[in-house]
Amino acid sequence: MTSTVLKRCFSLLKAWGPAVFWMCLIFSASADRQSVAHSSRIVEPFCRWIYPSITRAQIENVQFVVRKGAHMSEFALLGLLLLYALSTRRGDPRRWMIHAWVLAVVYAAADELHQTFVPGRDGCVRDVVIDATGAALGLLAYYGFLRWRDARKAARPASQTQVFQAVPVPRPTFADRVLFTLQGEDFENNARVQLAIQDRLQRENGGRLILGRNPAAAHLLLKNTSISGQHLALIVRSGQFEVEDLDSSNGTRLNGRRLSPFQPAPLTDNDRLEVGEVLLHFRRST
Repeated sequence: MTSTVLKRCFSLLKAWGPAVFWMCLIFSASADRQSVAHSSRIVEPFCRWIYPSITRAQIENVQFVVRKGAHMSEFALLGLLLLYALSTRRGDPRRWMIHAWVLAVVYAAADELHQTFVPGRDGCVRDVVIDATGAALGLLAYYGFLRWRDARKAARPASQTQVFQAVPVPRPTFADRVLFTLQGEDFENNARVQLAIQDRLQRENGGRLILGRNPAAAHLLLKNTSISGQHLALIVRSGQFEVEDLDSSNGTRLNGRRLSPFQPAPLTDNDRLEVGEVLLHFRRST
């Protein structure tokens, strides 16, 4: 039990740690009374080196653009870190982009409110809009990357589409008979999947088969980036199959219900498993 709690705490820290750390950095920068002076020490000498006759008003305009551009960059990165935290263990990140943007905007508003309590600083609705725009641009850029990646995969020749099989489907002897199959779709690779659960394989591994991406650690192999090295275990006890999530990064869903790590659940004929970006149906072999 303690080990499970520690693993969950580590998973939460891994998911939310980067976003919380970045928010703390933004918070500390907001508490700096001399932030304008600090940026001026860099911007003004650079501007005078590039354009010696530049006026004080022009320097202030450049400094304003630089500072607001830095704000947009800060919140673009924050939006991406929040998206990472929200989508970890939850599948496709595109489902969580609006949530990540809303959290970034809420934090931007809280940051501006915090600045009203800092001597020499003040909060501004305009800055919230700038920060929200930065977060939106970061998330839109990532969305565009995902669309480009999907289009590139979809454009691959059909001959390159693979069907991943952990073990041969043919069953030449009684010892190699196929008990169940996992059939479905690999949405990342745009391919059909068929995995065979054989009698011999079950007996050789003590009734426990590991499904995952690591060929050195998994008996049933799926080459999909949303699949963990050891994603889930299929267990047979007294003829009854069970499925157990092995604290995978993107989780496992059984008939739409997310499984708690290391908590086996009964698995019956025609049940549906969502394993990362792979949809599988557990079917008895005829």
